[in-house]
Amino acid sequence: MKMSQFDQSSEACALWQKLSRQANRDYALQDMQKAQALYEDAMAKAVGLLNHFQETGLPLSAPSVFVVSCHNLADLLFTQEEPEKAVLFLRRACTELVRLASQPGLPLQARLACVEQLRPAVVALMERENGTLPEQPETRMLIDRARTVALSVYQIAGYAVQTRLEDAPVTGRPS
Repeated sequence: MKMSQFDQSSEACALWQKLSRQANRDYALQDMQKAQALYEDAMAKAVGLLNHFQETGLPLSAPSVFVVSCHNLADLLFTQEEPEKAVLFLRRACTELVRLASQPGLPLQARLACVEQLRPAVVALMERENGTLPEQPETRMLIDRARTVALSVYQIAGYAVQTRLEDAPVTGRPS
């Protein structure tokens, strides 16, 4: 990766942080219109970082930046009593993480960064959807895919415990 690419992603991260902090401040002050506009600007930066991440595997913070942006918009929409729209952002976070973690061409560290964000993303989706909407079959399928992808990436990384007896290493001498 060229240094200029790194500088651009660092600048994008810094701008995303600035926008998110301003939006959080406006949210706390109950200025929901201004907060929403800033959260949407921050989301645009997060999407740009995620696109760069998809190409390069960097910055490793891109998946968490994207998830935070999705959650910020979802929280705002729940506050505005728009649960259907809010849940779409929570699903989007999970869907993107699953998609990226599934890409074999992405460096393993990048795939692990996605998987690390899957748990909080899935938990948020389940908690928020269960409390406000009837059970959605697509959410159940998404959660199952997230579990499968996470296990697969962990196995590739050597983190997972062997799950089948025939995969277990032979210990001792055969009799």
